[in-house]
Amino acid sequence: MWEECSQSLKGAIMKKDRSANAVNLAVLLGLVITSLLIVSVCAAMQAEIPRISIQELKKMMDQGAEVTIIDVQPKAYYDKGHIKGAVSIPWRPQIALEDVWSLASDKPIVTYCACGPGESDSSDIANQLIRMGYDDVKVLKDPSIQGWKEAGYPMEKK
Repeated sequence: MWEECSQSLKGAIMKKDRSANAVNLAVLLGLVITSLLIVSVCAAMQAEIPRISIQELKKMMDQGAEVTIIDVQPKAYYDKGHIKGAVSIPWRPQIALEDVWSLASDKPIVTYCACGPGESDSSDIANQLIRMGYDDVKVLKDPSIQGWKEAGYPMEKK
């Protein structure tokens, strides 16, 4: 009798373990799907920002176009030398309204960094500006600030 009872109890425990494993697998699968959806949405939100070459930016400046140039490097780099007329808005994961309140929304904006191909920091700031309502935002193409310096284009220091 004890043997039958023991076998019955063992069978019930194994069924319970299989049910728990199925629930755990379903939860894990749900988390994986949710993570993939979040990554997809974030990638879609990080739309490709138009690029502008250093020559195109220089031409705009020479023609007297009112363009806002944003240096997204750390402030210490900005202070050592930046594109003439650029303002400093150092990269961070989320810029605040206080950082951009003085930017005209009706002027083109060009962001730049020294990140190399992909211009990750300036692209991120450009995306943030677009989400804040700025429409005409471009990123200075690599070689960005380094190419600007090498071309001998106007720089200034703080």
